[in-house]
Amino acid sequence: MVADLATLTTMALAAFSAATLLPGGSEAVFVALLAAGTADPWALFVVAALANTAGGMTSWWIGTQIARGADSERGHAWMRRFRLPPESFARATRLFTRWGWATLLLCWMPVIGDPVTLVAGMARYPALPTVLITGFARTLRYAAVWAAAAGVIAWWG
Repeated sequence: MVADLATLTTMALAAFSAATLLPGGSEAVFVALLAAGTADPWALFVVAALANTAGGMTSWWIGTQIARGADSERGHAWMRRFRLPPESFARATRLFTRWGWATLLLCWMPVIGDPVTLVAGMARYPALPTVLITGFARTLRYAAVWAAAAGVIAWWG
């Protein structure tokens, strides 16, 4: 029971932080924990998907804070903190005006995926479609990683 809790907590922290603007990836942690077998694979999968989606929504929320104060000192402080040039707000708005929800389907991708949810918040994209689309895309990514890992684990076993 304690091992399960520790494993799931490790997965949650890795998946959450990997979905924010912090550096790091959670796929390797996911595969390692699957291979270790210290927690139910389905529980690991659900925790990874939910925590990764929550991390993405944290980036979205930060984007909303930037947008809310884009023309205020508070907004400029957020933009300086994340080293965003002032014109990035206008670009973010244009991106989501042009491509809309389809842009969020890129949130699962390494490197560009995390800023996509930040940009969604900056473009004032609503929370409900954002959480549904990013949750879907990020869950599919973990399903693909799990399927690939199951093949590799079976091959080595």
